[in-house]
Amino acid sequence: MTQSPSYTLDRSLALEHFDGGRWLGATSAAYANRVGPYGGWIAALLMKAILDQKPQGEPLSLTVTFLGGCQDGALDGSCRLLRRSRTNEHWTAEFADATGTLVAHGVATFGLRRPTVEIGAPTPPAPAPRAADVPPRPDFGNSGPGFFKSYDYRQFVGRPFRINETAETRGWLKDMDSRPLDYVSLAAAADAPMPRVFLKSTAPTAIATMTMSVYFHATPEAFAEAGGDFILIDSGMRIGRDGFHDQTAVLWTASGKLLATTEQIVWYNLKPA
Repeated sequence: MTQSPSYTLDRSLALEHFDGGRWLGATSAAYANRVGPYGGWIAALLMKAILDQKPQGEPLSLTVTFLGGCQDGALDGSCRLLRRSRTNEHWTAEFADATGTLVAHGVATFGLRRPTVEIGAPTPPAPAPRAADVPPRPDFGNSGPGFFKSYDYRQFVGRPFRINETAETRGWLKDMDSRPLDYVSLAAAADAPMPRVFLKSTAPTAIATMTMSVYFHATPEAFAEAGGDFILIDSGMRIGRDGFHDQTAVLWTASGKLLATTEQIVWYNLKPA
């Protein structure tokens, strides 16, 4: 899925490739977080770097380990095919920032899909208001993270920095420039839900995603339906204690076609009252 450089995400992911799997890129102000890049952009960067190697099959999963902070500027990365079988491939990708410090490491599994007996069926998402009927996220101007301006996110369940009854959120998301959905932007969207601790605290608190796994279930028909329009993201958690919480999300097309599921472990530092 080759996208146009007219889209913000694709411009930010322009890579220069060299022999031996090495590649060079750079951080982007359009996908900056409070400190370093938005984690979803890092996932998209690693996915793009691997896809540029023309792997066999379609992405089945991507697991990203976030090793630490990332200085703005040049990035120096590499990709490597770990093993290929008749129907599957396993790849790894990682990159360092301008200081030479390793920032993130990813492992991706690809597979050749083929007709098989269908097993199970996802429970459709609960009814949701139309995206057009949900107010967009407030404009924080230059005081918010840079990546906020790259997405149109409309959350209708869960209020940040309030003591919510649950840590569940629901919301509509699309690229601000209506870039058509593909595996790269789906990897980025998987990290869009806010950290669950923000739903159980009255003020911002330090957080850091430690690891995130994305499992891709989208069919060509689901990608075609999603296009550059809104997708629905339902997010929750199981437990948080002793400085770490998990986080889950399910991503759907507007009609309820399953696109991806994702899991995270997040470090947080909210102290007891």
